[in-house]
Amino acid sequence: MAVAAVHRPIVRSFDSKYTKEAAAHARAGGHAVVWTRKPDARGKVEARAVLVFREPADGDIADLGRWSVYDLGKSRWKIAEDGALKGLATTLVPRDCHWIVKRRAERDAIHPGPTRKVAFDCLACGSCCQDNEVVLEKVDLQRFVDGGRRDLTKPPLAKRDAEGRLLLTLLANKRCRHLGATNLCGIYEIRPDACSEFPMGSECCLFAREDLLGLVDGAQPES
Repeated sequence: MAVAAVHRPIVRSFDSKYTKEAAAHARAGGHAVVWTRKPDARGKVEARAVLVFREPADGDIADLGRWSVYDLGKSRWKIAEDGALKGLATTLVPRDCHWIVKRRAERDAIHPGPTRKVAFDCLACGSCCQDNEVVLEKVDLQRFVDGGRRDLTKPPLAKRDAEGRLLLTLLANKRCRHLGATNLCGIYEIRPDACSEFPMGSECCLFAREDLLGLVDGAQPES
């Protein structure tokens, strides 16, 4: 089914003096960005942002908190052991990603509550299959071979990057080679895990929709 609904977290920004409110928002299913501002050794005030969310369940690869971290170029978080955030997952937002969490909060400012139910039609979108990077793991390669598509493991359908990883190749227009004109996947039954595990409504999904198609689930970016 192409159309499906998901309860996605609403992102809010909080000054550090409102950490308790940030914790309550995160415990209710939202994502909180807690900001602190401290002077460095030269007296220059620097902003520090921490993303706060409910701890992902073990084995839940589609958890939206998990993917919120991935969208920041990170893969780890820690669980606060004390204080107002005790029991919640936290990760420091890289400085070059401050604009990302600010944009998330700006986008969600028009939505009430900690979560929002929203429907997505993947066949009317296809953004996650454009200008992306799909790394092929051993399990993917074996699935291709078992499915009679060994050609998917070598050029021109796959290539090695500078780090030696094997990737699916894209067309010149940055679309996946296997994405049809109607946004149907040409290798859907044996698609890589990176594709089958990608969750709709995640921050990665929302960013791709906004960046490629201008589809914004919330406030439009300020000009």
